[in-house]
Amino acid sequence: MALSLFGGTVSGSEIAEQIPRNALALLMVGQLVVIIPLIPYISLWIIAVCLFCGLWRGQVHVGRWSYPPPWVKMLLVIASFVSIALVGGRTFNLEAATSLLVLAFALKLLEMRTRRDAYLVIYLCYFLIANGFLFNQSVAMASYEVLAMVVVTAALVGLNQLQTRVRPIAGLWTAGGLVLQALPLTLVLFLLFPRVGPLWSVPLPNTALTGLAEKITPGDVAALAQSDELSFRAVFEGDIPDFRDLYWRGLVYSEFESGTWSVGPQMGALSQVEAGNADYTYQIFLQPTQTRWLYTLDTPTRYGSKVELLRDYRLQSREPVLSVYRYRVESDKDLVRDIELPRWIRQRETALPENDNPRIRAYAQALLKEHGEARLMVQAMMLALEQGFTYTLKPPRLPRRNAIDALWFDTREGFCSHFAGAVVFALRAAGIPARMVGGYQGGEINPVTGHMVVRQYLAHAWVEYWVPGRGWVRIDPTSAVAPERVESGLGAALSSTDLATLSLLTTTRMGQGELLSDVLAWMDMLEHQWNLWVVGYDANTQKSVLEELLGDVTPAKIGIAIAIGGGVSLFLVSIALFWRRLPQPRHPAEKAFTAFCSTMERHGLGRMPGETPASYLHRLGDLAYLDGAHVARLAQSALYDPESKSSMVATKSLRQWLHRLHLNLIFVKRRTIR
Repeated sequence: MALSLFGGTVSGSEIAEQIPRNALALLMVGQLVVIIPLIPYISLWIIAVCLFCGLWRGQVHVGRWSYPPPWVKMLLVIASFVSIALVGGRTFNLEAATSLLVLAFALKLLEMRTRRDAYLVIYLCYFLIANGFLFNQSVAMASYEVLAMVVVTAALVGLNQLQTRVRPIAGLWTAGGLVLQALPLTLVLFLLFPRVGPLWSVPLPNTALTGLAEKITPGDVAALAQSDELSFRAVFEGDIPDFRDLYWRGLVYSEFESGTWSVGPQMGALSQVEAGNADYTYQIFLQPTQTRWLYTLDTPTRYGSKVELLRDYRLQSREPVLSVYRYRVESDKDLVRDIELPRWIRQRETALPENDNPRIRAYAQALLKEHGEARLMVQAMMLALEQGFTYTLKPPRLPRRNAIDALWFDTREGFCSHFAGAVVFALRAAGIPARMVGGYQGGEINPVTGHMVVRQYLAHAWVEYWVPGRGWVRIDPTSAVAPERVESGLGAALSSTDLATLSLLTTTRMGQGELLSDVLAWMDMLEHQWNLWVVGYDANTQKSVLEELLGDVTPAKIGIAIAIGGGVSLFLVSIALFWRRLPQPRHPAEKAFTAFCSTMERHGLGRMPGETPASYLHRLGDLAYLDGAHVARLAQSALYDPESKSSMVATKSLRQWLHRLHLNLIFVKRRTIR
């Protein structure tokens, strides 16, 4: 069968393959919803291409434009691929792969004609939803992607409805129900299905993340102090250390050049470390950093198999941290490190550039000569810091050359890295091995769950110097300049002028707003539980859970558990679907009309085949010498528009007229018999 439209012929199969208009509109909304979370990771010109394609397809949708010719589509594809290659350079990373996928996703709009094309776009939508979790795995992101999944599924529902029956709101409700029905089986598979390694590797994203870096100038840490972004969370097994003892060791800076400290060539890993006391036992949930270094308290003595302890006693992961990384550490706060210092480490930790900072060199050599030993020299420098220096987020800018001379003798204002770098340089100038350590100092305890939160504004730098017979000794020059920073946190050490430069959220997290602090604490608790049981549910955690549930974990037991859990989840879904299909309560008008029909049937006045309620009541009304047309209109209003505001009034009136009609028909029938 074929239809002739505007001089052309359209077959029935072509009509069946057409995309319903409402489903197409919902699909385009779904595309927009899916792309929004990826906007921070793709170029602006790609967003412009997506908007252009959406505009063109929208004009085709309303009949103003036609589909682009093949040569235009080919030109757009070639231009898009060339642009990605030019912008991305030689590197093909996660952002480039995502950009390529989004472009293909948008360009597909320009040739989407049939349901088959729409299905392909929907599958790409689901793939992009999963792709979003490569960049962000937070609770907010997961909630948003569930919403996006509902919208895309609603478009899929609309594609399987008749052209005239596509209802977007009803489709959203249906899609939401489908997502909820899939939830029980999803939970079973998430908890029980074995974690396997990736089948392919994902190129690393290039998006810059805040945090410590392998090269640092004195102002870098001060800049971090203005950020309230999360660095990591810690859960202690036992008592939480005092605030002043929370020195989270991350990086060790051993090289200095032109005012910049750097980590330098990486030291090898320690083959073993002396098993000391487990003064602190804790788990870290580290945010994605795209780097390998980890954070620990003091000297770690026990740690996981996927991390290693380097020769400078900092912990490092074997792979870059691309998602929330969970690891457990035991630390000894009194373990002696390097009681005998190898010559190559001594050379590394005493090296200084020539002809740089001559005044601090002379000062350090004279100070050591005056006091005779490193410990007394350090005490003298700490006293000088206490008496004549100022702690501030906005120190004067220092020159690249002779920066430490300018700080120590001229400006005398700085942040933690200023003071730590100056002390390390002075100790090295006196021939004493010393190095600067970067990490975080302190932490905020969440009052809801008791876990510790460490944010970027707690970034800190301190000093380690080597003493014969004692090994590496930690000192914190900031504790001399601003002791409240080490005792109570950054907020207590800053002046009102410095606090005014921070954002409202940052000052609130520092304890400046009680009501908002409680809200933020609950939000942080939710995010922590999400990381604990969802993002951090790795193979080790799953093994512990399965051992508690099944005892000895074997493939057979896992298979049986999955089968039982899947069966129970499907049974629950079936019960819910069956419950929904139970007979629904009928409308009062329908009940009254059905009872009336049954009564009339007994009197030999039943409905004829194919007779509508309105026609039936019209016929009986005329037979009973009543206004049959009026009764028919009442039935039409009450039965066919039960949701209208006048429905209850019409139902009440219909009942009265049906009762009157019943009595009149009986009277007419008896009169006829006589």
